[in-house]
Amino acid sequence: MASTFAGLSISSRGLFTSAAALEVTSNNISNANTTGYSRQVVNQKAVGPAAVYNGSYIGSGSEITSVTSVRNFRLDQKYWRESGQLGELTTKSDMLSQIEDVIGDTDDNSLTAVLDDFYSAMEDLSSDPSSSATRAAMKEAGVAVSEYLNTVSAQLTQLREDANNEVKTSVDQINSYASQIATLNTKIRVATASGSSTNELEDQRTLLIDELSSIVDVAVTKTVVGQLADGSDDIKLSVSISGSTVVNDGVAQQLAYSENDEGLYSIRWQDTGASFEATGGQLKASLDLRDGSGTDSEYKGIPYYLNQLDEFASTFAEAFNEVHASGYGLDGSTGIDFFTSGDSSSTTITAANMTLSADVLEDTDKIAAASAADDGSDNNKNMAALIELCEESEMFGSGTAEDFINSIISTLGTASEHAATMTSKQSTFVTNIDSRRASVSGVSTNEETANLTKYEAAYNASAQMISVWQEVYETTINMV
Repeated sequence: MASTFAGLSISSRGLFTSAAALEVTSNNISNANTTGYSRQVVNQKAVGPAAVYNGSYIGSGSEITSVTSVRNFRLDQKYWRESGQLGELTTKSDMLSQIEDVIGDTDDNSLTAVLDDFYSAMEDLSSDPSSSATRAAMKEAGVAVSEYLNTVSAQLTQLREDANNEVKTSVDQINSYASQIATLNTKIRVATASGSSTNELEDQRTLLIDELSSIVDVAVTKTVVGQLADGSDDIKLSVSISGSTVVNDGVAQQLAYSENDEGLYSIRWQDTGASFEATGGQLKASLDLRDGSGTDSEYKGIPYYLNQLDEFASTFAEAFNEVHASGYGLDGSTGIDFFTSGDSSSTTITAANMTLSADVLEDTDKIAAASAADDGSDNNKNMAALIELCEESEMFGSGTAEDFINSIISTLGTASEHAATMTSKQSTFVTNIDSRRASVSGVSTNEETANLTKYEAAYNASAQMISVWQEVYETTINMV
């Protein structure tokens, strides 16, 4: 026989179920713009019949079984994989753009323009080799060439230092995210075992993995390691970076870094001391930009462009000095170098230390415009030879000085354009994946508003049923 108050019990269950659904809907709406929040849904079921009444089984209403977050783990995995590629491409594209700004192009702010001014000064001096004004102009043009190379080298060196600091920052971030993920793993398993909700904790963990995936390539796996008391799977989550496990359930491995003689950071695993090689993400981009020399199929990073500028400075200065030293200055001096190394510890001329010789800086009469083969120190034979040298296509093997500079600019421009194009494509791809994730786990205010109306109607109906049963019981009691 059914309970005397079965109707009231059933209606009360409906009231509580609808109230819980309204609370979840309200929570979803309030978190519609919360980053990383996953839409939650109420799972309810009908309570089985408790008794037989006049030969019929009568149900006992409804009850909430759980409140779960809606996520698609496969889409998350795909997002994490592609996010690493986007992080790498974006970092390279941004840095190559900065290198372009430093080296310049073919406009007035480029080395080509500075060389053109230097050549013009040489032409003017050739036209009037005894003029102190043209000699001073050539000295200043030579200073401009040297200072331009010095400045570009210093700025590229600073960019390399920036990339090196990014390596350190990335390692610190990886360690922090790994520790936080491991802590959340422990909290989630404890909460799951006790029957508590883990939705918000899982959202926090997913958001941390999102952040981690842009820094280094990430692979996430879920493994069933047993059964919980309620019969559900006991799941362990692990995270790998560059093929090595960094988080195994509640345990996080840490990376460490150390500086070499140049102040560059190398990365290793803290517990084993084994070296760590990044294979994706912002960290790999920073390492490629910092270390890429362009040799043996290496990435053409900042060292490549520094080496190219050093080669230009060394080749140009040595060739120019050889011809200049063979000529005579206005004061009859000879054997004078025009360019020299500003580094007292090295005689090798580089873009960083290239400067005019002290002799030329102190006395422009020592600029060797005259040829030893001619009488008089005010002829222009040697200056004509220097002009011819700068126009030679064999100074750099297969091109002039300007050809060499233009090849550097062209290589950089091609690399930068390719990186920007690939970044744009990858960004679109990642955005599409993230949109698919949002369509599954994101909160739709329109959908939640519809749910609000639905659950409110159910709540009101249950409340009305309680009023009806109250009247029924009151009438029955009065009759008795």
